[in-house]
Amino acid sequence: MDPQIWTTKEIIAAVIATGIVSALMREAVEWVKANARRDREFRYLCVAAAVALEAYSLDCKARAEAMEAEYETYKSVGSTTVPAPPILPADCDWRLVDVTLMSHLLSFANDVRKAQARASFEHHMEGNRWAEVTAVKALAERADAMAHQLRRNIGLA
Repeated sequence: MDPQIWTTKEIIAAVIATGIVSALMREAVEWVKANARRDREFRYLCVAAAVALEAYSLDCKARAEAMEAEYETYKSVGSTTVPAPPILPADCDWRLVDVTLMSHLLSFANDVRKAQARASFEHHMEGNRWAEVTAVKALAERADAMAHQLRRNIGLA
C-alpha cells in the first residue's frame, strides 16, 4: 500500500476546487435570496398600491353617488370636490413594475390635480355644477383599472 495517498499538487488542487465550489454555491444561494426578496417586494408594491387605488375609487364613487342622490332628493345640484390623490407606497422599488403601468401610477397624482383644477374651473367659471361628478367618476374608473392591472400582475385578479 502506498503510504502517501495525496501529493502536494493534489491537495492544492482539492483546496482550490473546494473554494471555487463553495464560492459558486454561496453566489447561487445569494441569487435565489435576492430573487425571492424582489418577488416579495413586487407583490407588496402591487397589493399596497392596488388597495390605495381601490380606496380612492370608493371615495370618488361615494362622492358622485351623494351628489346624484342629493339631486334626486332635492332637485338641486349640490357641491362636491375631487378627493386628494391616493398615497402610493414610497418605500418600494417602482422599477419592478412594467414601465407603462409605472408611468400611469406615478403620474396619477398629477392627473388628479389636473382634474381638480379643471372641475373647479368648469364649476365656478362656466357654471357646470356636474363637473366634479364627471371628474370623480372618470378618476374612479382609472383607479379601478390600475388596481385591477396590479392585482392581475401578481395573479390575484
